[in-house]
Amino acid sequence: MVGPARRLTPLPMFVVTSEGPLRGQVLTVDADEQILGRRENSDLLLSDPHVSRAHAVIRRASGAVWLEDLGSTGGTFVNGEALTGSRVLKHGDAVRFGLVETRFEDRSSLMEGDEATALIEPPEQDDKPVLSPRQAEVLEYLKDGLTNPEIAVRLGVTERTVKAHCQEVFDRLGARNRTAAVAAAMRMGLFQDP
Repeated sequence: MVGPARRLTPLPMFVVTSEGPLRGQVLTVDADEQILGRRENSDLLLSDPHVSRAHAVIRRASGAVWLEDLGSTGGTFVNGEALTGSRVLKHGDAVRFGLVETRFEDRSSLMEGDEATALIEPPEQDDKPVLSPRQAEVLEYLKDGLTNPEIAVRLGVTERTVKAHCQEVFDRLGARNRTAAVAAAMRMGLFQDP
């Protein structure tokens, strides 16, 4: 039996508008939280040297798309204004990651009519998770982009032990992978200032 038809709503996306090899690339926001960066395992990959490895986080919450810079080297700009903190994106916003210019498109917002959407500010992360000294050390290595074998050599332990430490870090930070763990730690201020 076939149920009632559902209206398909297009997913929010960033379209690269800069001149160069990335022009026209589409980065689709298809999860509640995604990390944008140049690291190969980034959720939203922008392979440009002016984009940091973990440049920004994009969250879908409260019926809106939020953007937050993760302390990137080149900065994140919305409509020419440097981004500080979290900001709600609107359809047509010009968003620049380092030197890569994009246009934010959220056609679903155009389909919702003229009703005002009440936005709820995501709660601040008050309680920082407590990491053991070893977990904090592993987290620093994750931030530096080291692989499990490289971390094992630095710590003088087996790769299996490193995997266990990584999983403990992921669990404490509520992350699914390395990139999400580093982004969460940056948001929570767990890294020492350089």
